[in-house]
This record gives sequence, C-alpha cells and structure tokens, in this order.
Amino acid sequence: MKRICFSCFSGLLLFCGQLFAQAGMTVSPGKMYFTLAPGATSTQKVSVSNPNSKDLEVGVSLNDWDYDNDGNNQTHEAGTLKTSCADWVQILPGSYFTLRPGEQKELTIILTVPADAKTDIPVHTAMLFLTQLNPGDSKSQNGSPIKVSVRMGVKLYHSFTQNAEKSLEVLNFIDKNDAKAKELSGVLELEVRNNGKSWLESKIKWELLNTQTGEKQKLPDQESYSLPGDKRFIRQQLPPNMKKGRYNATAIINYGNKDELKIVELEFER
Repeated sequence: MKRICFSCFSGLLLFCGQLFAQAGMTVSPGKMYFTLAPGATSTQKVSVSNPNSKDLEVGVSLNDWDYDNDGNNQTHEAGTLKTSCADWVQILPGSYFTLRPGEQKELTIILTVPADAKTDIPVHTAMLFLTQLNPGDSKSQNGSPIKVSVRMGVKLYHSFTQNAEKSLEVLNFIDKNDAKAKELSGVLELEVRNNGKSWLESKIKWELLNTQTGEKQKLPDQESYSLPGDKRFIRQQLPPNMKKGRYNATAIINYGNKDELKIVELEFER
C-alpha cells in the first residue's frame, strides 16, 4: 500500500497528488517571533487540534531551515546551519503525544538565548515539525488504497532587537525572453538581496505601460520572503498575446513597516 505525506510550512499545504483523505491536524500559529538579548528566555504556545474521528498520534521534532533563491523552503538537520537556533529551543510536554477525536492541546515553546551567543548573526531560525505517526486509510483518485499522514511546520524566528535595520538592494531587472518564456509572451525577473539585519516580508506591485499607445495594465501582486543575506529572484509572467511595441514595466517593492519602498523600471520591446 502506498504511503503519502502532506507537508505544511507556515500554513501552506503541499499536496502530493490529488487525494480523497480524512487525515490531518490543525496547528496555530504558523510562525513564532522571539526578540531576545543574549541570556534571555521567552515562552510561547502552539495549539494543535485533531479534527478527525480517530486518535491522532503526533511526533514533535526540530530542524533547521532556510530559503533557496526562488524563495522555496529548504530543511536541514537541526544544528547544521550557522543561523540555527534549534539547540536553544525546549518543547513541553515532550516529543510525543496523542490527541483524542476533536481534542486540542497546547505545546509550550521555550527559547533561551545562550549568554555567549554571537550577535553578528542578526536572525536565527528553526522549524518545529509536528508529524502524524499513525497514517490514516484513504484512497487515491483512481481508487487505489493508500496511507495518508500529515506533517506541519511552524517557523521560529529569533532576533536580538525589535528595531533591526531593514535594507533591500535591487541587483537586476530584466526581460527573460528565452525560448520557453517566448511561448508564454515572456517573463520579467527581479533580482534582489536582503542587505539588512531583519527578515523581510516584501510585497511587489507591478504595472505595464505600452509607451506607444499609452495603455496601462496592472499585473498580479506578489509576495517575497527573505532572511538577512538572502538573494531572491522574483519572476512575473507577462500577459499572453501581448501586442508588439515598446513597453515600460514598473515594480514597486514595499519591504517594511514604515513604507520603505523601492521603485524600479524597465524598458523593453515585444
């Protein structure tokens, strides 16, 4: 019998195939932020619920994580990244528990920063995983029996100060008119780098102007997440069946709580 695992990172559920399943759990919050000086301790709670009609056995573990250049999550063994805070975290009541149908439980997350922690790394991270240990019976779309389990991830962020510097540098803005993109009318690509000392949750607004006709068009907004030192490629699909002509693309990047903005423009032809 095939076994399928659903993985969820901070509220984003990743499906491995289309399934008709009755398995899962709910976890809140999806992210936890700790602002602590060396030697300090803070406690927060994670709520876990069993929405199923059967007992849910849950295993608790910690990993390291970071982003790749496209903003996808990457997990690593705990304590392997220099930005790891996995060793600073204690989870109560422990690494295993069972939830009855409809039951909810609160986990206590204690983060203690070592007194000798190096402050030259501005942000530390870890991933708290909650994994279903007793997979449920289900069927795939074609009716084949499968075992389904769920793994939920809660991201932990640590910063030494609440007012850490936020800085975003635009490295490049290009029209990627390669063979694949040409079939889709093209792709615009922003290359940016987080040069600050804080995690960034950026929002990008796009606008397209045909400089010959004056016609304007808004493209879908996007979001991008990065840690200090991260480089990120943000790609925007151009509309299909674009008219030939000269265009001006504008990207407005909001990356802070005080209206920190970057506005970049690109002229290109189709």
